[in-house]
Amino acid sequence: MKKLNIFVLLSTLLLLLPALVSCDKDDDPTAADAIIGTYSGTLGYTVMGFDPGTIEGEFDLKILKDKEDNDDVTVVIPECTFAPPIPNAKPFTIPSLTVDDVDVTASGNVYTFKEDSFNLTIDGKSYEGSNLIGTVNDKKVTLKYQLKPGMMPMDILFSFDGNLKE
Repeated sequence: MKKLNIFVLLSTLLLLLPALVSCDKDDDPTAADAIIGTYSGTLGYTVMGFDPGTIEGEFDLKILKDKEDNDDVTVVIPECTFAPPIPNAKPFTIPSLTVDDVDVTASGNVYTFKEDSFNLTIDGKSYEGSNLIGTVNDKKVTLKYQLKPGMMPMDILFSFDGNLKE
């Protein structure tokens, strides 16, 4: 009888054991999780084929977890002020731009932003962005995007190169 009780007890424990094991997919890291952070670096631009180089100063690009999709990120492009490469041109300010739902894929330790477009309106002015692409590799980010602010007839090509702030 004692052996039967032990057998029943062990059988019951074996049947209940799977209920004690938890498998929560939300705990698995995504490509987006691997690149979240603030990257400090330089910002360059090109207008109509003129490449004046980098904009003076150091800039912070933020990559945040997207609020709606765990596999996407939100990219916060830094504000910048520069003078177009045109004689007597006045300095021009582009505000900080927040781009949601940017797709990220991973291949080994290289994370790639898929080409993306965005349309934002800030203080009544439209900012039409396209070709947002880039990579994060070994805590270094490279991001390129085209931007058409307001009624400007041509795109400005921007490039950001930076390192993760620790």
